[in-house]
Amino acid sequence: MRGLDAARRLRAVEASVWPEELTGALDDPSPEVVRAAIRRLVDLKGDGAMAALRARALDTDLALVADFVKALERIGDSSVGTIAINALDDRRLSRRLAAIRAIAALPDDGRAVEALRGVLDDDVAGVRAAALDALAHIGGNVSVGTANDCARLLSDPVPLVRVAAVRALIRLVAHPGPMLAPAACDQDRTVRLAVAQRAASLPERAARALLEDPELRVREAAARAAGMREAGALAVLLVDDPARDVRRAVAHALGEMRDERVADLLVPGLEDRDALVRAAVLHELEHLLTRQGIVRRLCNELGGERAERRRASVYALAHLDAREASHEIASVASDPDPEVRLALVQSVDALFDEPAPVVDYLANDSDEAVRHATEMWRLRPRAKP
Repeated sequence: MRGLDAARRLRAVEASVWPEELTGALDDPSPEVVRAAIRRLVDLKGDGAMAALRARALDTDLALVADFVKALERIGDSSVGTIAINALDDRRLSRRLAAIRAIAALPDDGRAVEALRGVLDDDVAGVRAAALDALAHIGGNVSVGTANDCARLLSDPVPLVRVAAVRALIRLVAHPGPMLAPAACDQDRTVRLAVAQRAASLPERAARALLEDPELRVREAAARAAGMREAGALAVLLVDDPARDVRRAVAHALGEMRDERVADLLVPGLEDRDALVRAAVLHELEHLLTRQGIVRRLCNELGGERAERRRASVYALAHLDAREASHEIASVASDPDPEVRLALVQSVDALFDEPAPVVDYLANDSDEAVRHATEMWRLRPRAKP
């Protein structure tokens, strides 16, 4: 069988009726062939396959450990958990890592958590991280001692371990924020990124630190996870953050609050220099206020003091195809700012069923750019009625 390619070996295993041949296939270099051999061997021999599976469960590719262990569990092997726990003290790194994988794949019989706690001081960082991930995978309520052991590894010298500690605390502790707070200032961006995904549960000072982080991906993650407590800080980021992705994340986070009061914080985003951010802001406003509500709000903005806001509102109304508000929008033709009047000409087809009167009015505008825009509008080909 070894002389065949992987696809042929897989088909041969699936068709095999020879336990000896299937046992040999448990050492195949292809994970898919091994998984097929496990299934086929269990189908043919049932609990008679225990010895062959047990012999390889902790000496196989780490990606296959769970497959061996779950097969042993299905055929009633009650010793596999004990074997795995005992292997946590093995001198061989591969065996310790495999043992951790095996424990995580089995139902917790009351021993797993305590056994894994004992590995959190392993000399190898990968083992410590694997033990933390296994604890997170098992989940459930844990003792204060276990939670403290995980929190202690937030100070581990290896970032991989610190990230795993963050993941474990998130899964194991009902309110992990106070424990995670110190990691908000971790020197490694991957650690801060992991913490940022729980920004709303952190103490306020830690959450603010993540929203002001020098790494844009950390700020983005913190913004997406922020809650109402951080609404003010998010409003500042929406206007001031240099990264488009962060500003879009802020718009989404504010919209997810589903509170009409945050509409006031979102509206300045309509002036954003990036079209995708403006679209995100408008989308969230529409969710918060309904289409009718946002059209009414934008029409109110047309009378505001900021010319930039008035211009942005014209474009936003055009994006909404808000022809039902054409009467209020027509007042923009007399706006004191030429940029606002120019926006009206450029959006006129989306705002009026009969745009010609507005264009005719602006054709005599005092601003050359506005007059030129009306000329360009008249030169465009029109669809025949």
